[in-house]
Amino acid sequence: MIKHDPYESLGFHGTLTGKAFMGALEKKFKGTGVSPAQFIALGQLISLGPMTQARLARNLSVTHVTGVRLVDRMERDGWVKREADPADARAKRLVLTDEAVKIWSTVSQLGREVLKEAYQGIRPSEIETVKRVLARVRKNLGT
Repeated sequence: MIKHDPYESLGFHGTLTGKAFMGALEKKFKGTGVSPAQFIALGQLISLGPMTQARLARNLSVTHVTGVRLVDRMERDGWVKREADPADARAKRLVLTDEAVKIWSTVSQLGREVLKEAYQGIRPSEIETVKRVLARVRKNLGT
């Protein structure tokens, strides 16, 4: 019987690392009203600009239903507005509000604190190498 050690897999390490980041963000965001998932969604909208709910769900690797619930909460909290998409009348585009930009300025600082903690003892060149390798893996997998 051939045994596969999951610790030999970049995917396994990526999953473990992602879970560690999400746990650290959850602790850091306690009391802010922002979940790690909302933080990532806000980051997508801040960096990429308005997009459809479907694109946001794809970018977050979540189901359509999970994406809708996430956006519903963000809309309820006054962070996004759904507007008609000029490219597709059937779709709604998500646009950040001024409130979301204010929230982002707070939570992005907390996110940077998590990164600072995570990167302790790691040279910047090593971090850049890891980012380049992971970007190539994502490209190879078509994402």
